Amino acid sequence: MPIRIWHQSVNELTRIAAYKQGIEDHAARFLGDEAQVHVHGLAEGTYGALSPSDALGNAHLYHRVLGPIVEQAVEAERQGYDAFVMGSFSEPYLREMRTAVDIPVVSLTEAALLTGCALGTRIGLISNAPNVAYMTRLSVAKHHLEARVSAVTSLVPGMDEYALIAARDEPAALIEAFTRTARELIADGAEVIVPAEGVMAEILAARGLTRIDHAVVLDVFAAAWVQALGLVRLRRGLSITVSRAWAYGRGGN
Repeated sequence: MPIRIWHQSVNELTRIAAYKQGIEDHAARFLGDEAQVHVHGLAEGTYGALSPSDALGNAHLYHRVLGPIVEQAVEAERQGYDAFVMGSFSEPYLREMRTAVDIPVVSLTEAALLTGCALGTRIGLISNAPNVAYMTRLSVAKHHLEARVSAVTSLVPGMDEYALIAARDEPAALIEAFTRTARELIADGAEVIVPAEGVMAEILAARGLTRIDHAVVLDVFAAAWVQALGLVRLRRGLSITVSRAWAYGRGGN
């Protein structure tokens, strides 16, 4: 049977249906019969009049809106999914999810950073907006990978998720802005460029942007799915699962 992956977005996907469809189409092309990726989002109205990028910069809203995502991982395991991908660079409650379930929990941020470390010595991350860049810097620090990251920056001017999805069919200006920012990071030593926001990353992946000059532009979705597949194989073939000592323990250490 193909591996089943629950891919969790923090977007209201009913408002940006093209993003959900884009991820599913990308997964079908990249993974073929090897795995099925089912994309889930948050309920319409979750953010009110705000975009996710604006809302999640507020720590209280972040906790209130994204805390329940831990239970989404529990539900994925209950429904028999083989892996759970946290498809957001805000990377909410990663430790809590890994504590709650035995199936692999993969973070878009962590997978991008670890893959980037194998592709180059210095990684530059480009977010869509300053709020997201700030959250991504916190994630880099949480994974203790600051020494491998040359910079975490954002597009100028910034674009929220709804502006990005509006540019999806004619993304030339977005790609130009991303490329301009990437070249600044490359000139400062970055060898791997990570699009550090989901909607933007999906647009760039759909357009096949994998290189700027001599630097790699990472397909962050593919990196996360490949990591998920590898962890599922370790679990199925060798019974290797998440450690229960200390950080991901369930008590009794």
